[in-house]
Amino acid sequence: MLEIHYIPVGGAEKVKTYETANAFLAAQYLEVPELQDNSRVTKVLLDGEAVELQDKTVAGLFDYLNH
Repeated sequence: MLEIHYIPVGGAEKVKTYETANAFLAAQYLEVPELQDNSRVTKVLLDGEAVELQDKTVAGLFDYLNH
């Protein structure tokens, strides 16, 4: 399971979960992605383990999981 804690531009912190990392990647490939690329990521858990990102944005998470 992938759990993403993020702050959309001008908004309050939210949490979005996906069954798998691939489900998140597929959602971001849509013409209108579920999460904005520039939203700030505050915490990511992948199968219960914290993920440290260099680029703490949704785009940065996408790049991390896509490699």
